[in-house]
Amino acid sequence: MAATVPDFENGLAEVARIDIVRHLADVLDAEYSLMIRTHVYHWNVEGPLFEPVHKLTEVQYTALFAAVDEIAERMRALDGKPAVNVNGFPTGVANLPQSQPAESMIGDLVRQHETVVRRMREVIAAAESAKDVVTADLLTGLIAQHEKDAWMLRATLRN
Repeated sequence: MAATVPDFENGLAEVARIDIVRHLADVLDAEYSLMIRTHVYHWNVEGPLFEPVHKLTEVQYTALFAAVDEIAERMRALDGKPAVNVNGFPTGVANLPQSQPAESMIGDLVRQHETVVRRMREVIAAAESAKDVVTADLLTGLIAQHEKDAWMLRATLRN
């Protein structure tokens, strides 16, 4: 006799939970895209900034990989499923230039981190409205990391 699975009930309204999972899917896509972009730049950086950018991007793509996993696991905890669309996931990495100056790579990564931060702030507002403190807390911590990563990248360009 097969065991029955109880209905999902964690205190969040079902419509809110489904909406948060949808928002998290967008964040997952952006985070995953940034991870891949950072890794590609790690491989392809050249010139006088090679060593600091190569080392910094390795630290960052490793942290981004962990963040991707946390976001996906939060989606699962909310009874959602992280989706992978092989035709469009992640959306932010198509047609990256094979060669560009390190300064361009850094500027692009800073802009991507800031874009992810803005998106996460929107999702935090939705999570807080639904009283989903766990999602809000997760994303708050990730914002702090993105802001630190953007600062470190910017500092690489300053004399």
